[in-house]
Amino acid sequence: MKERTIIIDGKPFTYQDEVGDPYVFDEMNAEDGKQLLKFTKNLFDELKLDFFLVYGTLLGAVRQQSIIPGDDDVDIAVVDEYKLFASLPWLYEKGLYINRIFPGALYSFHTNRKGHIDVYILKDFEKGLWSIRCKSLCGHAVPGKYFNDFSSTPFFGEEFPCPANPEKLLEWHYGKNWKIPQNKKGIDDVFLRRAVLKIQNLPRRIKKKIRKILAKNNAICIM
Repeated sequence: MKERTIIIDGKPFTYQDEVGDPYVFDEMNAEDGKQLLKFTKNLFDELKLDFFLVYGTLLGAVRQQSIIPGDDDVDIAVVDEYKLFASLPWLYEKGLYINRIFPGALYSFHTNRKGHIDVYILKDFEKGLWSIRCKSLCGHAVPGKYFNDFSSTPFFGEEFPCPANPEKLLEWHYGKNWKIPQNKKGIDDVFLRRAVLKIQNLPRRIKKKIRKILAKNNAICIM
């Protein structure tokens, strides 16, 4: 961890930067996750910064209406990266502390509770043929059709924004068995999921081979 100063709207902003540091996996329980998500929602609503659930948090909300056991973060996404970046000092004052910035991809925050909040950036995909049909989510190609419309899903007694057909997006990310909780070697493994997402730009023949290997291990289905 090191102190880093960046310029936001012409003013210096200093925070504790953990980029390059080993991740400390601080497992959340359902109450931690609930409070982190509601705290973040309240702040983003006050900013009028639109967001929606993605990845493991969306999976938990749709499949079991709870945080996935063993998860260590809350996953949401925004489209307006500029507004998020410009709001970092205000969020810091309110207790949502930025600790990792990957421009155009991911902003990570923590509070005084266990776990952390990953805010992913959804934007147009700008690389080659993928740009025709795909969006970029955390820098990875995702079919744009899943983000044409948005709705909401009940979670922890509230309605949270999500893609209009969350089941389809979850199937794309986690495979046809996404409704069945898996062990650490299966679709709920955050590290495996993120590693697999990085290979989406490989040639089709290579992806086909990888898909077969993953299928044998009950892992993620790559489309």
